[in-house]
Amino acid sequence: MVVGNMMRLFGLLGLGAFFANPVQAQPAADFYRGKILEILAGFPTGGGYDAYARALATAIGKHIPGNPSVVVRNMTGAGSLRLAIYLQDAAPRDGLSFGIFDNGLLIAPLLKPDTVKFNPSKLSWLGSASKDIQVCSIWHKSDVQTLQDLKTKSATFGVTGLEDIRYMNTALLRHVAGANIKIVSGYPGSTDIRLAMETGELDGVCDSWQSLKATKAEWLAEKKIRILAQMAPAPHKDLPDVPLIGAFADPATQARALAILLSPTHVGRSFAAPPGVPADRLAVLRHAFMESMKDKDFLNLTEKSRLEVDAMQGQEVEDFLALIYAASTEDVATARKLVE
Repeated sequence: MVVGNMMRLFGLLGLGAFFANPVQAQPAADFYRGKILEILAGFPTGGGYDAYARALATAIGKHIPGNPSVVVRNMTGAGSLRLAIYLQDAAPRDGLSFGIFDNGLLIAPLLKPDTVKFNPSKLSWLGSASKDIQVCSIWHKSDVQTLQDLKTKSATFGVTGLEDIRYMNTALLRHVAGANIKIVSGYPGSTDIRLAMETGELDGVCDSWQSLKATKAEWLAEKKIRILAQMAPAPHKDLPDVPLIGAFADPATQARALAILLSPTHVGRSFAAPPGVPADRLAVLRHAFMESMKDKDFLNLTEKSRLEVDAMQGQEVEDFLALIYAASTEDVATARKLVE
């Protein structure tokens, strides 16, 4: 019932299309020729967000008139909130920079409007490279190995910031599944959290399944982690036997709130430019982004890196955000309680 309600909410999203046309492309060619296009990643190297940014950098310049050079720069801090606010408030509006940051920040302003001074609807969305299914997992040497264990024993989970997707999903595991978890924040990124698990500093993490497959395949092969739950509206094809968080929720009171909290999985690895990018350049960037999603160099690298590709256009991301932000006050209030 809970999963069905969430999927019906997601199903309201209409699919849009937005492509550059030859009239728009010519002045953009004059602008981009000889320039450097900068892709900003909100986390350090070694994690999934950085991996998607670097994969995109191999292809997107070829699909922009004028063929600008492309570089990737990591702008870390506050669980990538630093980058999100930079794009919103300070980045040049000329179409020469865009970035990728924690998808939990897409709904953080709904949950913490007094403290998160960020509005994702202001940004110019290029598109999403993939959905992002989150899972909560525990280290194999931990005293805790099942969700049932977490009813009577405690575990320590790591997060980057108190607005990131890891925090939201760890809080959900506490409030919806009744897990006894202590949350430790302040880790720069996935690499640091995973190292802390290996050294025994942390017991577990709620993290991206796609990222785990791409960057920690040896953990999975050697059964170094046990996956407790999927934080998603529907199961990933790789994880048919891992329970969904919705299985532990109250369908009468929590279904729509849970749909809000799990919505970042749908837009996943999304890239955004600052507000106010000239319309012709934004159209070119959106078109180049979607062309990159089927570019042989991009696909070769993502396949080699075990990165999933399930592209979504920029207008679709905007439409989906509008749907989520139209949620009722009551549903938003319930969502806030589930991640306190």
